[in-house]
Parts: sequence; C-alpha cells; structure tokens
Amino acid sequence: MKRKLLCLIKMVSKNLIYGCIVQCLFLTAVMAHGTNAQVKSIDKTFVVIQKSNWGVEEIFKNLERVTDYKFVYTEEMLQNTSTVKVNKKRQSVHDVLLEIASSSNLKFKQVDSSIFVAERSKPNSSQEKDPLFEEVNVSGIVKDANGEPLPGVTVIIEGTSDGTVTDVDGNYTIEVPEGGVLIFSFVGFERQRIAITNQTNIDIILKEDARSLQEVVVIGYGSVQRADITGSVAQISSKDIDAFPVPNVQQALRGRAPGVRVIQNSGQPGSSVQVQIRGGNSFLGSNQPLYVVDGFPLAGGIDFLNPSDIASIDILKDASATAIYGARGANGVVIITTNKGKEGINRILVDSYYGVQEISKKFDLMNERQFAEIANELARNDGRPEVFDINNLPNINTDWQDEILQIAPIQSHTVTFDGGNKTSKYSISGNYFQQDGIVIGSGLQRGSIRVGLDQKVKDYLSIGTNIVATRQMTDNVNANNGHRGNGILSAAFVSPPTIAPFDEDGNFSEVNRYFFSPNVLQNPLLFAEIFNRTTSSNLLADVSVNFRITDDFSFKVIGGIEQGFLENDFYSPSVVRLTSPNGNASTSIIRNISYLNENILTYNKMIGAHKLNLVGGFTFQDFRSKDNRSSGSGFVTDLLLNNNLGAAQLTDPNFSDFSEWTILSWLGRANFFLNDKILFTGSIRADGSSRFGANNKWGYFPSGAIAWRLSDEKFMKNITWISNLKLRTSYGVTGSTAVSPFQSLNRLGVQRTTFGNNDAIGFVPAAVPNDNLKWETTEQFNFGIDFGVVDERFRLTADYYVKNTRDLLARVTLPGSTGFNSVLVNLGELQNKGFELGIWGDILINNFKWDAFGQVSFNLNNVINIGGSDVFGGGLSLPFGSPINIAREGQPLGMFWGFLEDGLNENGSIKFQDLNDDGVINNQDQTIIGNPYPDFIYSINNNFSYKNFDLNIFIEGVKGADMFFATGGSISNAFNTGENQLVDVYNDRWTTENQNINAAHPKISANTVFRSSNRFIHDASYLRLRNIKLAYNLPFSKWNIKGVSNAQVYISGQNLLTITSYPGLDPEVNTRGATGDLRIGIDETGYPIAKSYTLGLRIGF
Repeated sequence: MKRKLLCLIKMVSKNLIYGCIVQCLFLTAVMAHGTNAQVKSIDKTFVVIQKSNWGVEEIFKNLERVTDYKFVYTEEMLQNTSTVKVNKKRQSVHDVLLEIASSSNLKFKQVDSSIFVAERSKPNSSQEKDPLFEEVNVSGIVKDANGEPLPGVTVIIEGTSDGTVTDVDGNYTIEVPEGGVLIFSFVGFERQRIAITNQTNIDIILKEDARSLQEVVVIGYGSVQRADITGSVAQISSKDIDAFPVPNVQQALRGRAPGVRVIQNSGQPGSSVQVQIRGGNSFLGSNQPLYVVDGFPLAGGIDFLNPSDIASIDILKDASATAIYGARGANGVVIITTNKGKEGINRILVDSYYGVQEISKKFDLMNERQFAEIANELARNDGRPEVFDINNLPNINTDWQDEILQIAPIQSHTVTFDGGNKTSKYSISGNYFQQDGIVIGSGLQRGSIRVGLDQKVKDYLSIGTNIVATRQMTDNVNANNGHRGNGILSAAFVSPPTIAPFDEDGNFSEVNRYFFSPNVLQNPLLFAEIFNRTTSSNLLADVSVNFRITDDFSFKVIGGIEQGFLENDFYSPSVVRLTSPNGNASTSIIRNISYLNENILTYNKMIGAHKLNLVGGFTFQDFRSKDNRSSGSGFVTDLLLNNNLGAAQLTDPNFSDFSEWTILSWLGRANFFLNDKILFTGSIRADGSSRFGANNKWGYFPSGAIAWRLSDEKFMKNITWISNLKLRTSYGVTGSTAVSPFQSLNRLGVQRTTFGNNDAIGFVPAAVPNDNLKWETTEQFNFGIDFGVVDERFRLTADYYVKNTRDLLARVTLPGSTGFNSVLVNLGELQNKGFELGIWGDILINNFKWDAFGQVSFNLNNVINIGGSDVFGGGLSLPFGSPINIAREGQPLGMFWGFLEDGLNENGSIKFQDLNDDGVINNQDQTIIGNPYPDFIYSINNNFSYKNFDLNIFIEGVKGADMFFATGGSISNAFNTGENQLVDVYNDRWTTENQNINAAHPKISANTVFRSSNRFIHDASYLRLRNIKLAYNLPFSKWNIKGVSNAQVYISGQNLLTITSYPGLDPEVNTRGATGDLRIGIDETGYPIAKSYTLGLRIGF
C-alpha cells in the first residue's frame, strides 16, 4: 500500500511539474511580451469623461483608473489650478490634456506608460495648441567620493525603462522630460534621486554605502547580506568569473575562495574537474560538492553551463551553512546564480574571444643515436647481438611528440539580451564554444541557450522561469592512464625515434619491428584514427511561483526538471591492426531525468531594533537513469563506422541498466539578529532517502551558529577606522549520500552458462544485503573572524575548522564460504581540520586603482578508524602491479605505499631496503613513501586600472604535495622494455665502463627489477601564472559614437609560466582519484594542461 501511494505521489508530482512549467512558461512569456510591448500614444487612447467640471487631480486619477497611464507630479504643481470643463463625448487622452493645458500653466510628456507633469515657465499662449513639452538633454559625470569616475553606473528615468549607463570615464547623456526624475544606482554605493527642472549639466558624486558593500550572499533557500552571515561562506562575483576565459565553470573556482581546491585530472577538452571543499570526506563515495543552480540541486555536474551566464557563485563551507541541505551537504555546497534581467534599459551584450593553445612542456627523450646506443647496450648486457650499426643509422630521428601534438584553436561567442521594467525582467543568451585539443583527435564543441524571465503578475504574485539547454559534442582520444604504448601519449613517448611515421607508400609505419619492442606497441598516429565521440544534451528548467501572503509572509513553489542524454559512438578501424584487425564498434546511450518540487514558506519581521527571519519547507526530488550498450567486432568495411552493429561477425551480449533514487525532505531555519549586533542562526533538515537500508531511511541534520558584531558595540565607536569586526562560531551535522542506489538490497546478477549445446541464462545473488546501510555523517565545528577597515576597503576573513566524518562506507572482506567477496557497511571515521585566510584590499590614487585578493588554505587529513585493518587502492600496470595508495589509521587517507631504495649494488641493480631484516625483499618490506596532499594551497589575484587600461595578474600554487610519477614506469625504467626513454637515462646510468652506484638509473637490462618505490615519488609543488590579461576600454563617448554603452578589447594568456621541480609534463594533472577509487595523486601519462593565448572583445549596446 505504501509503495502504491509513493508511486502515485511521484506520478502526480511529475505531471504537476510538467504542467506548471508549460503553463508558467506560457503565462510568463505572454505577460513579458505584453508589458514590454509598445504603449499606445495618448492621441490613440480614447476615454469618456462622465462629468463636465473636474479638478485636475480628479481627472488624473480618473484617467489612471480607466487607462494604463500613471501621472507623475507634485501636489505643489496643482495648488493654483482650478476646475476644468471637459467635453463628455468620447475623446483622446491627448485632447483631455489639451483642455487642461488650455486652462492652466501645466504641460505634459508621455514616456512609456508614464505621463510627466510640469509647470510652464510663462503663462499659456492661446497659440500653443500641443500640451506636450520638449525633453531636456542632460549630461554629466558620475564620480565616487575620491573623485574617481565610475563606469557602468545605471541612470534611468524614474517610472520608466528608459535610461543609459556611464562610460569608462563616468560620462552620461540622457534626454529627460522636464519635471522628470533621474535615478543613479551602482553596486556598493547609495542610490541617488535627482529631480530635473531646467538643468542641462548634472555631475553626481555617489557615496559609498558600507551596508551595500556587504553584497547579498545566497545561503540556500534564501539570502542575506555579507555582514549578516554567521557561517563560513565565500562568494565569487561575475567580475572574477569573467576575469579570464575558462572552458567550464569549475575552473572559474580555482584560487578564488579559501578552502576550495580545484584539481584538473586531465587537459583533454571535456575532461572532468574535481572540486574539494575543506578536504575529502570519503574514500568510497564522491567528494564533490552539491551544485545548486538557480535553486535546483543537481543530480549531475555543471559542465553544461556557460561561464558567461553566471552572475555569482556562493560556496557554503561550514555545517551551519550546508546543514540546510542535509544528507547532501557534507562535501560543501556550491550555489550558482545565473544572470537576471534588471529594471532599466534594455541591453545587448556581446562577449567573444578567439585563441590558440599549445603544450607547455615536452619530455626530453633520447634521439636516434642515443636510442641506438642504448639498444645495443641492452643487447650486449643480455647476451644478444647488437641491433644497430651506429655508423650507418637511417637519420630519421622522429620526435613522436611533435607528430601527435598541435597548435589548437579555442573560441567562445556569447550574445545576451537583457532588461526589464517594474513588472517584467528578462535575460536571454546564446553561446557557441569550441576547443580543439593539443593532442590530435581530441576536441569539443558546445552550444547553449539560456532564458531567464521574471514577471510580477500582481503585487502579491510573481513568477520566475529559468531554462538552460545545452548540446555538446566531444571527440575523445585515448590519452590518460597510458602505459607502454597503450594510449596516444604513451605511444608517442616510447616509440623508437629510428622509425618514420609513414612508410614509402604513405601507410602508417610499424613501430614494433625490433625484438625488444612489445607486441602491443603501435604507431601513435593510429590512435587518432579511432572514432570516439560523445554527444550530450542537457536541459535544466524550473518555474517558481512566489505568493506574498502578507507583508511578512511569503510562500514559494518551485517545480523543475533536469534531463540529460549522453550517447557514445566508438569505432576502431581495421588499420589499427594490433587491437582491432577487423574493426571494433560500440554504442551506448545513457538517459537521466530528475524531477524537483520545493515548497518554501518565509517569514521576515522587524521587532523593534531586532530582525527575525524564518524559513520552512518541504522538498521532493526523484532521479532515474537508464543505460543501454551494444558492441561488436569483425566488419567487412570501415565506412559505416558503428552505424551497423548487425553486420559484426562477433557481437557481445547487450547490456542495459536502470537506476532510481528518491529523496523527501523537511527543512527549517531561523535567523534572529539582536540589535543587529548578536546574530543567531539555527537550522534542521530531515531527509528520507531510498538509497539506504530499511532501518535507516531517515536522517536528521541540525546546526547552530552565533556571531557577535563587535564593531557596532559602544566601546568600539571611537575606533572609526574599523568598519567591521565580527566573531562567529558554528556547529552542525551534515551527510553524504555516497552510496549508489539499491546497494542495501538483495540484488540479483545475470549468469550465463551452457547445458549441452544450449546457452542458458539465469539469475544468482549478486551482493549481500544490508538493512542498516546509511549515509556518511559529518560533524563540523567552525570558528571565524571577519575584519574590515576604512569602509571595507581592506578586509580579512579567517576560519579554523574541525570536521569529523563517521560511518564511512567501506567494503569488508567476507570468508569464501559465504559465496561473496565483501559486503558494504558503515565502518570508518575520518577527520579534516584546517585553517583558511582570505585578504582583500582596494587602493585608489588619482586615475590609478589597484584591488587585490590573496588566500591561503591549510588542511590536515587523518584516518581515525577503519576497523583496524589497512585498505588499499587499486593496482597499476607493470612494472608496479601492486597498489600505490593505502588507508591506514593515524595517517592521511591515500598515502603512497611502496618500497624504499638504497642506491645501486655493485652489479648495477636497484637495492631495496629490507625493513623487516628477514633477508628477503617482498611485500612485507613496503612502507609509506609519500603524501599526496599539499601542506597548503594559495593564490594571489591583482587587478590594476589606469584610465582606460586594465591589467589582471592571477597567480596560484600548491606547496608540499607529492605525486607518484607512474609515467616513469615507461620512460625511465632503464630500457628494460626496449622503449624510448628520457635522455636522463642515457646521461646518468650505471654501465660496465662506469660502475657508479650513485647513478640515477640502474644497469640497462631486461633483467633489471623495478617496484613501486620512492624512485617515483616527486614533489609536485608549483607556482603557476594562471592568467595575465591586458584590457583597453574603448572611449566611444569621446568618439561621439552613439548606441554603444561600453566596449573592451583584451589579450589574455593562461598557464604561461609554471615553476616546479616535478619531472612530469604537469604537476597538476592527477589521472586517478575518481569516485570509489582510492588511487589518488598518480600521474600515469596524463593529458597535459595547455597554455593559451586569446584575443577578446566585450561590447554592450
């Protein structure tokens, strides 16, 4: 019965969501169209006046009642007016106003639906028939209190959508009806209202608003000013996001907020990016934060978003901020707000750039002669004849890296239309993005459309709509985790330089022609012949309806859909003879859909000098995924690629899968601000999740925080240079739904067998059920301080936190007699603790402005309990084989595990330390050999402005992290596989002529033994010039070019300089570390991050 009821609730909710979205989209579009349409002129609007004698104000009110016009006037204007005799017949508003103008000293001007009233400077002449008056052309300059021009200030005529913005020099020009009012507004400054009489030049000085400088921060199901935050929240503005071109939103987070570490696993276009907030909390589940876009908690990632569409990113870090998201808040929450239309002028914005990318570093490999000498030495040492005649080499000297690398273009073009008035606001944008990879055969294309509409239907009712639709096509090349030539990069590193890319007939050369070359080694160029394309489509749509019940109460209903479609097409042609001599094809389709319904009640009340905010609500989210895959091999022709799998000589069994989860939640939060000095926050969320066992379906996640604003206390009033001093502390509990659906259930798996000559398919138990399975729980304590001086021109925020995660998901080994290898249980405990510091500053000297941001973050990770036994990550390819990472109590999670070397012996072989002194080197001699976690991460961002020039310099770095250089297992393994090596192997090796036991590399021999040892552990600390950008703001106003509000042209460079001692191509690339994979900090032939140069243009109309 309960299951039927739940299914009914799901069905009704989904239909309701679909219906709401369709109807609200239609209603919002219709109303937005109606309110933005051309308002009828007063000479085409007709009325019937019921009385012949009226007072002027009575006529105005009567016209407002029967038309859409609003009259703008002051009572003083009407003091000397008498009654007006009006014709009762049907007449235009123009004629009615003409009657008024004829018997008074008033004149009028229509602007949209507003009619401005003004007094004539001299009595009305009988010859003046038209009551409309001319506009006043007003111009001026807007400056701040220091006399610096303010570009981008919005200047609008009150009561209309007509307006402009100041140019880069603070200048503006606008036509205003006499008697009209100009509104000047700019973020961080007090709004000014200026009435226009007969002035033609008005210079404005905007005063900084200390409260306004504390921008609004989204905290989940609401927002507060930065000054009123009680938890640890970081905000990244659109200015920071737009500082330099980035292909995806996650990369815009890099170095912008204390406590946030962004790890780019690969430089391949479309590759994933890991974001960790205050360290990792799980070694089996995901450590990625929850992403919330315009109020929608995403089931997937945010790769589909266009960075230019982002207005702000708010990062919730401590439990008092994240507990409102309950069982999904343990890894932090990233709240993304897209651009919204604003009241005022309608704008067209164009943001376009084009650039090129290239590799930052190549390996210094052996040339043809060095390779030949080493090959001969290998043959001699192993008792075989020499391979090459050193004096008669083919003089080919192929650098295979140059063959597979390219100068790759990158471009992005965004057009945005936005604007609005008092009742309707809109923001519509389209983007095209293309990025070719620096490795041939890789690239990405993406197109997206975003629509944001906000409509005030009534004073008590408003509707909002957000839609993002994206289609992306990614061409993949086998690059990451390559070893001994099984990927394009690895093959390029190890292929002999003595072989040309093509033979005399123009065909791909065979590169495994030597006795020492492995059978799997093939021409690196063949990997680019493999067709591997992923096409994805994403739709995110939601509609919100906000009811203002009273001045204090409001109720918001949200319905939304997140839909994803991912298709992968693969075909390896017959020319790739070693792996697919007759062609190999596959196709897979994954469909995801998530439904969301949220119902939020908000109460805001001022109680004397105190402020109370209450939030309560109910949310429902359902997610479904379906996966289908087919594959086959052996094709007569390569022409059809994977479009005719039925033609395969051998087909693999088809695969399909279905997954579903549902979460129901109740939530509540209370904010109470006592005298605006003592700030209290408390929240609670109850989550019911289908992912967990029958005995633990519901979890409860409370939090509390308190902050004390010392700067507002009486004893601080005399210290005027301190503008803000606030102490805050918090404690809360959050969870992580790290487990996949159905893991707690008694699942069945497919088993194939043969009886006689017949194939039979049956079902067998696939896993041990666990009714007690539940979420991973994180308790977090935070203490922070916010400090600002000189009206927040300089400010600092610092936080210390301790985060304990218990009930970690782990797999416990079972006896073989059970028929299962392991069971999933809640077992472990992990701790993260650290310190974060962020510093901001603004300096203004005449025409020079410098604003800077710097941050440093420390995090210490420690395994408290995993049941007393070690847990190992997965192994790597030979020569390592054994696991590289270990989870051990008392140590950070995922420490490097291996052997310690002790130089070379007299025969040139590697000596490994016998740690247990048993005379045998085996796995019992392994120990911890490195730490993949940094001591700290840091970044410094500088923005310099002088007149029309802007310069941005962004530096980011990591100190102290170790990396396991697994690529060295192929290219610095003393040639024991006969593949090409780093030139350092040639220059610093043990030889029979030079028996140097301190040489970096051992004897060249196939018998040389390598293990996972500290030889491959390297310091991956780095300092990187992440971006430098020089921009020039074009002074269109000085050039008397109308129609252009602002324009900027810029040149930018990314990753131009990296200072590091790491021997790999990139100290940042971490090819391992995916969800459920303890292998972290491993560089196994990763696709390197490119450096790029871009030229861009931003222009507004």
